[in-house]
Amino acid sequence: MDYIKDLENLLKTDILIEVNDDIKELQKELEKKKKKALNEELEYMLQVKQYFDEVLLDIENNSITQEQALDILEGLEEMKVDNQEI
Repeated sequence: MDYIKDLENLLKTDILIEVNDDIKELQKELEKKKKKALNEELEYMLQVKQYFDEVLLDIENNSITQEQALDILEGLEEMKVDNQEI
């Protein structure tokens, strides 16, 4: 199994789309009302986006291993399970 390709596909077709949508929504909310909690959440989502953008760059530069890709995929799966339990 090619974990790097799986990770790249997941990031491009799901994760980053959702992250970008969340960022846009938070920015709209902040325009309506300035709240510290919203600002902190926006900052967090921007950091998440930056991390995944860097992962995609590593994939493009062939500087990520199958093991690293698998670790990230497993982490994303854990996050997905945690979010579904809420």
